[in-house]
Amino acid sequence: MKIFIFSSFFMMNVFTLFSQTKGIVLDANNKPLNEVNILFLDQNILLFSNVDGEFVTELDIPKNSYINFYKDGYTSKTLKYESASELKITLEKLHVILDEVGVIESYSKLGNSKLINIEKKSLSSQNSISMIDDITEISGVDMISSGLGIQKVVVRGLSGMRVVTYLNGMQINNQQWANDHGIGFTDLGLSEVELIKGASALKYGSEAIGGLLYFKDAPFIANDKLKGFISTGFNNSSILSNNKFGVKFNKKNFFLNLYGQYAISSDYRLPDNTYLFNSRFKQNAIKFSLGYRYNNWQNIIRAQIHNEFPGIPGHVHGDPSKVDINAITSIELDLAEDFSIKKPWQVVNNQLLIYETNYMLNNFKFEFYAGHFLNNLKEYGEKLTKPAFDLSLSNTLLSPSLRYISNKLTLQIGSQFVFQENKNNINDRLVPDVSSFNLGPYALIEYEKNNFGVNSGMRYDYKRLSSDDQVLDLDYDNSFNSTSFSSGIYYRFIDHILRMTFSGAYRSPHVSELFTDGVHHGTSRYEIGDKKLGIEYANQIDLKYQWSNNHLGIVINPFIQNISDFISLDPTDSIISGYKVYNYMQYDKVEIKGVEMNLHYHPHQLHNLHFEQSYSFLQARNKNSKYGLALVPANSVKTKIVYKFNDYDRLLKLYDISIYHIYKFKQDSYAEYEELTESYNVINLQLGIKLNSQFHCSLGVNNVLNETYTPHISRVRGIAGGVPNPGKSASINLKYEF
Repeated sequence: MKIFIFSSFFMMNVFTLFSQTKGIVLDANNKPLNEVNILFLDQNILLFSNVDGEFVTELDIPKNSYINFYKDGYTSKTLKYESASELKITLEKLHVILDEVGVIESYSKLGNSKLINIEKKSLSSQNSISMIDDITEISGVDMISSGLGIQKVVVRGLSGMRVVTYLNGMQINNQQWANDHGIGFTDLGLSEVELIKGASALKYGSEAIGGLLYFKDAPFIANDKLKGFISTGFNNSSILSNNKFGVKFNKKNFFLNLYGQYAISSDYRLPDNTYLFNSRFKQNAIKFSLGYRYNNWQNIIRAQIHNEFPGIPGHVHGDPSKVDINAITSIELDLAEDFSIKKPWQVVNNQLLIYETNYMLNNFKFEFYAGHFLNNLKEYGEKLTKPAFDLSLSNTLLSPSLRYISNKLTLQIGSQFVFQENKNNINDRLVPDVSSFNLGPYALIEYEKNNFGVNSGMRYDYKRLSSDDQVLDLDYDNSFNSTSFSSGIYYRFIDHILRMTFSGAYRSPHVSELFTDGVHHGTSRYEIGDKKLGIEYANQIDLKYQWSNNHLGIVINPFIQNISDFISLDPTDSIISGYKVYNYMQYDKVEIKGVEMNLHYHPHQLHNLHFEQSYSFLQARNKNSKYGLALVPANSVKTKIVYKFNDYDRLLKLYDISIYHIYKFKQDSYAEYEELTESYNVINLQLGIKLNSQFHCSLGVNNVLNETYTPHISRVRGIAGGVPNPGKSASINLKYEF
């Protein structure tokens, strides 16, 4: 018996020993690198190297898993895991970092970043004004907003239903057809966002003809000790208070991430020191991710509840352009009253549940996603106790996929099954009760050899849309189907990288575009749909050239997109119930073309100084009209200068200082009932302070020059001659990590 127990104990230790994955991370001079982020990508598990550059994990890592090594200021490396032999990784010092525009080697959920134009943005910055503000630092990305309460992403002039949003593999549908409906979640627990501009995201749906945003949670940690943070932020413009906490825990094969948030804001201050009435908001959220691994099999359950209560500023009757701005602003804040929600306002409840599982065996990886998203939107207009409309949207997604990997070839097949139901909870309604089913099988193939790669993919979508609304006396049943495709080529010669993608996709008309007929209080207009609307078709050519050395990086990205049967919401001269009438209609052809450029310069004499600049030049042309398209952002130049106090942090406790400047050109290409928007400059200043390894502080001044400006695509651009964005404001963010 003793021999048996000893033998069993010995074999368990032998198994543990040989199931370990370990290695060392060195710099170019063979010196160990401490605190290197080592992310097991297929398992979504993070660990760090120690002071000797070593790392070890008892995780059973399947063959052909991808591992990413990253440390700020060094090259990023991604390798394919082959065996349990000790890994030796060398990271070179990197002065120019252009990972957000896809220069460095990195892993992406949206696909192979070498072959697809994928851009990234970290969402873990302490200097953040808001999540959407952070994303707009990417060239070609803007936002429609009315303060911090309601913000929507615009990609190369397209927004709404044409820009699809995913959160951890689940498509988020939150009535995004209207500009007064936000994105549906916050940056709580998120690590980064990936972006594909245009119609190249076959795996995640054909309808993203404008672009696709994929938000990712922070990974699990491989550490027996409890890790976490608490943070708080304050902005004096609207007396904003934003508080969060996060906890990460790992015990053997169990992993847990837990987060919570509460934020409250009053009305924001304009440059003339008045306040935009009802730009206030409240929101709270709680979310968790629970993971379990067993050999090559991994399961993750994610859940999130998010409640928000945004006010709707700029609400008027009649012609909004003729309203006196004094009627929608106040001269001071009353802190006893101005945090309370006033009409018109929204009550939004979002509930998200995701189950994801994957199994890896040799060259194969099977993945399955099942997600359920519930969105309830109540919008209160004239009556405080009875909503103008009360909509519940249920969205269920099932997505199986199978991936095969060889040395040079990657094949992937999969499909998406989407069940959606839009139901009114009261008789008053802007859109009818509608249900839909979407089936989308796809196939992708990639080939890489040395410095050359090609990819190609195809997807077929079938969508059935039906409505039997007794209140509106509507009986509708129709189906839409089409094929989408994407092909790309990649070539690298020394420091030069060239990537080209040709893609085509389609978008079926949304229920709001087909059936809307009524007053939309959130936008102060009467909207009328058209049941005869058909499918939009889009084709895009995207070319990207990149070059970088130790001190300079350049990216040039020209593109052209043609959209046939473009659906547009256009104003008319008519008035119904005191509101201006807007009709949905289709244009034969719309052409969107432009060029985006990025420059990153790091002078040799000042190793800690970084100069970054991006240029976005966009031209949208409606070939059916002498006028331009509505809500197309003005061209812009964005400049950021960052100095990192790496050599002086012990003395001054300073981490970095940054100046961010945005110049928007005059927008003189606009729709028939829009107006010209003048150019403007905005400067933001940020100072990062690292008091110790656990306590971080960020101080900021936004709109330093107190510039009075209204972006061309602002949600309140057409009200009272254009309601300005917030004036000069100061902010402070504190974060304690344990």
